[in-house]
Amino acid sequence: YHLTIFNRWGEIVFESYDFNIGWDGTYGIESEKKICQDGVYTWIIQYKLLKNDASAEVVGHVNLLR
Repeated sequence: YHLTIFNRWGEIVFESYDFNIGWDGTYGIESEKKICQDGVYTWIIQYKLLKNDASAEVVGHVNLLR
């Protein structure tokens, strides 16, 4: 499992390898977290299937509103 969130310029604003941890609309390191601007962000989830170890990828958009 690998979740990546990109801003409109293609920069990574969030990344997680733990499916229990989701994006809270912020970016930066823990001690200096900043709130992301309103707008559309692209997400990509890459994962492997357990039964045959095949890789898969799902892409979508999320609209962040404050």
